[in-house]
Amino acid sequence: MTPLQQHRPCPGADGPPSVPPVSGVVVGVDLRGIQAFVFGGRRILDAVGRAALVAELTDSGDAEHGIADLVPDDCLVLRDAGGAFTGVFADRGAARLFTARYTRHLRDRAGGLTPIVAHVPYGPGETVDEALALLPQRLREARGHMSTLHVPAHGYGITAECAVSGAPAEVVDASRSAGAGGGGDKVPERVSADVARARGVGRRWHRQQERAWLDPEPHAPRSGPRLALPKETDRLGREHGELSRIAVAHIDVNGLGVLLGEYRERVADPQVPGSGALAQRELSRRIAGLTEGLARALVRAVAATVRTEPGSHAVVPGVGPGGAVTLAPGADRSTDHPDRDLHGTVSLPLRPIVVAGDDLTLVCDARLALPLVRYALDWLDADPERIADPADPRVALHRALDHDGRGPRRSVHGANTTCVPTVGVGLAIQPVGAPLSLGYDVCEALCSRAKARRVARPEGESDDHVVAWATRSDGVERALERLDRRGTLPLTGHELRVFLDSHLGAHAPGSLLPGGAPRERGWLHSTLVPLLESGADPEPELLRRERATGRAVDLPRGWTPGGLLDAVEVMDLHLDPGLAAALDPHRPQPLGRTGAGGPACPTPTSGGPAP
Repeated sequence: MTPLQQHRPCPGADGPPSVPPVSGVVVGVDLRGIQAFVFGGRRILDAVGRAALVAELTDSGDAEHGIADLVPDDCLVLRDAGGAFTGVFADRGAARLFTARYTRHLRDRAGGLTPIVAHVPYGPGETVDEALALLPQRLREARGHMSTLHVPAHGYGITAECAVSGAPAEVVDASRSAGAGGGGDKVPERVSADVARARGVGRRWHRQQERAWLDPEPHAPRSGPRLALPKETDRLGREHGELSRIAVAHIDVNGLGVLLGEYRERVADPQVPGSGALAQRELSRRIAGLTEGLARALVRAVAATVRTEPGSHAVVPGVGPGGAVTLAPGADRSTDHPDRDLHGTVSLPLRPIVVAGDDLTLVCDARLALPLVRYALDWLDADPERIADPADPRVALHRALDHDGRGPRRSVHGANTTCVPTVGVGLAIQPVGAPLSLGYDVCEALCSRAKARRVARPEGESDDHVVAWATRSDGVERALERLDRRGTLPLTGHELRVFLDSHLGAHAPGSLLPGGAPRERGWLHSTLVPLLESGADPEPELLRRERATGRAVDLPRGWTPGGLLDAVEVMDLHLDPGLAAALDPHRPQPLGRTGAGGPACPTPTSGGPAP
């Protein structure tokens, strides 16, 4: 799991061989403990920095921050992203030297991560494809033989505790300060060396991501406030006098292993050993570009809804009981002091944290959570023929997978077909001050449950996205237990759209939010919800309510007890800002500065202008 990916050029482009040698050693590296490493704190910037650090620890194309100096020139790199590395080395000696240097580099840079390494040699009469097929099994075996030598050894005599990890504090971070007592004085925050290092990386990546996602085109007119990405969870989900909630969302491509395997078999040239692996790498690059394109589209769609009236705060307006989302002042990009604001800069209410391969994890104001998920699905389902821009990551991936009409096409709303794969989505809503790791654990478990729902879909049901969410921050087990007991989630992408339109739409018959305001809230929460949660028959209560009010109880069309409970839980948080109207999902989006999402190149790829 990493943020914006940087990729080494395709083998053969600048020196390395275009095909694997007839004999050699395939080396696979898989980093263990990434989730705990990335989401161990409460700050967004800490998570961004650690995710960026993971990206750099597997990036063989970056000589300054990555591991390019550890990889020999004659090594054929097949994978170097997402916390994993796969390369073909000339012999055992080169493979062992790389492993020794890499594991030492990893311990120096991020002692909280554990490397899983496997070597698979092959020789004349064997192919690199056979070695690659054996590599996952060898990595699984290596996981069962962990060594205590990988455990970081902290120094003795350190009495201060890291404010983030609880480990011994080794560094004073002057950019962060905390109250020192009744006098109100501020003292620098004491942190461990790895936290300080990750913050430095995070600041650099934060600036790059703001330029890639928020800065307008060079000749585009600038209007409204300058927008920034938030660095603190305290700048999300807060309204004066209101309950403070944020949402952690995890989006993962469905069936990626099957997709890559089928693609490798379909396009591989039997006369060229390793050609399937090289083609698979290129497809992985395009999927990474799709993920980064989705992150950019979500940020820019929210940015397009920002409105500012003279003498008032910038807001994201919308229809719903949550009201407009007031945007917090944004921090100066040149510093990390949240109190040192740049005049006219405001902070958006969302922040992608992990943008890695087929994974996207973001945090946002809880009021925007379901509309953001819906927009993400609409963006992925956009008709490639309508987009028509070959530089758009969806069009590029669709054409790569289509393969003369023989690719895995799927129908979208019965109107168009696309080869862009579906995704599983997990969404966890939690208080602002709760650790990010809590929300991530829940949303990852929900995403896994959603993907399992897709795999077990009834025969004849078309492939679709799957979405599950939880509104209580009481742990993974209870979230999954409620999911099983209620039996309504996960929803497919089509079912989610119907659910939002029928239960929470401002103009839908029987909607819980007619005109955007909740109705009969007291009766719903005090009487009907406890009745439905107990599993009792609601019909007698509905008849009693009808006699008491003199009119039939108006509930959403096609409602079920579980679906109504799901809607009641989110109706007080739901805000529809009209993202699709602000930024058409069919609008072409550029691929990113490397063509696959990475911010390495000095100028962005041409494409649709930023909103």
